[in-house]
Amino acid sequence: MTEFIVSSQAEADLVEAFDFYEEKVPGLGSEFVRSVDAEFARIRRSPLAFRIRLRPHRMAMTERFPYAIYFIYDESANFVSVRRILHFAQDAASDLK
Repeated sequence: MTEFIVSSQAEADLVEAFDFYEEKVPGLGSEFVRSVDAEFARIRRSPLAFRIRLRPHRMAMTERFPYAIYFIYDESANFVSVRRILHFAQDAASDLK
């Protein structure tokens, strides 16, 4: 099975987005987290199905919410590291450095 790690920065991104959506509509933050969890499951199953967006980061998009999950996949070690969870309006190139 693929080892799957979520960085502390990605966790902070998730909490920030959760708080934003929860403030807008109670329960919407939980819907966002479920959307991210569903995408995490897809990444675990098939990390190579996602194209490289900003080398070496691959990108998965959440459904319903305008967020991208940036991750690194080491095929030889069968290891996924989620680096950031960013809104599409954020500058991923500078945020992934």
